[in-house]
Amino acid sequence: MAQTGMPAGPGTDQGAPPAEQEAAGPNDPNEPPITWVDTSHTAITNQAQALTEWMDAFFGDPNYNLEQAESFLRLEFIQQWDEEDGSDFNLRLRGKVQLPQISKRLNLVFQDDDEEDGLTEEERQQEDQVGLQYKLREKSRSRVDVTLGWSSDGPRPGVRYRYEDSLNDRTSYRYLQRLQHDSGDGFYTTGRFDINHILDENKILRWGNRGLWGEETEGVEWRTALSLRQRHKLDTKRPVAINYFTSINGVTRPDSFVKNYRLGLLWRRQIYRDYLFFEVEPAYNYRRRTLEEEREPAWSVVLRLEVALERDLRRVPD
Repeated sequence: MAQTGMPAGPGTDQGAPPAEQEAAGPNDPNEPPITWVDTSHTAITNQAQALTEWMDAFFGDPNYNLEQAESFLRLEFIQQWDEEDGSDFNLRLRGKVQLPQISKRLNLVFQDDDEEDGLTEEERQQEDQVGLQYKLREKSRSRVDVTLGWSSDGPRPGVRYRYEDSLNDRTSYRYLQRLQHDSGDGFYTTGRFDINHILDENKILRWGNRGLWGEETEGVEWRTALSLRQRHKLDTKRPVAINYFTSINGVTRPDSFVKNYRLGLLWRRQIYRDYLFFEVEPAYNYRRRTLEEEREPAWSVVLRLEVALERDLRRVPD
């Protein structure tokens, strides 16, 4: 598999399953000898894990990025057009910077809210946020972080828990739960559950579910999304990745209804340099923002130019 121009992580030792990174204990004499069945199972499992991490790294998945061992920043220039809302331009910075002089567990985090497939750009545009993330505990499959963010309303203390595991050779899941307090919105909690299924060496099917509940939310603000991620042109210097997605989101209070049905795709590729990414995201929305409104169709298109500030993507003179 070609690795030129790839983000750090996939295809390296970082892509190995957590259990394999731990020191192997002594062999149990009661265990049967290792055969081709065991080696085949290990190969398939490693391939599935590596593909999942490749996709998360290439698409710049925030959950993957925030748990990387090194600092990274992503600066995004975003031009969007919506048939109903018109055009808009935005600039967004997200990522994390390690603070080793204070603690190896402490990071300065920008835009740390969890993102997911199927979000509209309007939903991604949250108020600029900066905060601290402290790794309280980490095991092979779970991790607990204490967070302290800031917004115009004041401090936003919270805690974040992550657990992930495999259901079989080709299927894995990831569960995230965040509890946070905002001076303006009070307490709220966000739960997210993703299932990844490997279709072949270049395709992943992901089913993502998210629920947000708090003192100021419209009951449970929920979302479910199904996406198919594919990678192409691996034999070239800069591969292409496409994410086909469909999503449904709604609320449960004061009345339960679906706000939007969404169908679209996201095309992503590195251009000119390994640290430059370009995205095109056309989508069709069938939405209503309140129960009283009539549901209306609306097309949208988003163009993104992303500058990835990562050590492994630097271009230095020979």
